[in-house]
Amino acid sequence: MILVSVVTILSFLLEGIMSNIIGITSQWLVPMFSVVSLIIIYPYFNHEEGNFLKVCFALGLFYDIVYTDTLIVNACIFTIIGFFIRWLNSWMSNHAISVLFMTFLTIIFYRIIMYAVLTVVGFIPFELETLGTSIISSLLLNLVYVELLYLITDYCSKKYKIRKID
Repeated sequence: MILVSVVTILSFLLEGIMSNIIGITSQWLVPMFSVVSLIIIYPYFNHEEGNFLKVCFALGLFYDIVYTDTLIVNACIFTIIGFFIRWLNSWMSNHAISVLFMTFLTIIFYRIIMYAVLTVVGFIPFELETLGTSIISSLLLNLVYVELLYLITDYCSKKYKIRKID
């Protein structure tokens, strides 16, 4: 569980640091490291989905408090993302290529859910171009990050014999 904690905390803090470095107007590099970290940590829960979903909710709640100043919105969305990641892992094995594909699908799923929520509450108007731009701008940086994080965590789990689902 130490590896799970390190990955989650590192991703959470790095997201804030990167958003300060890159800036909010970036068209290609939008960090979503907290969401991506959920993909990496899922295999380390070894079929303890309840604990994984609790971590998803807690991470979403911290994300709400620190980054968005909304309560419960991202906590619920991160929990839904947790169910989605669990479903993806039931269909795919855990290796470098499938983690990239799961990240691709998870980012799209997260952006669609968040866009739907923001549209329903009237914060933004419904425009498919805006949704497409937000998805595309999130992919590049996060796919690179998840691959690096996967390689590091896979190396650590093999070196220290940490059990995970493959």
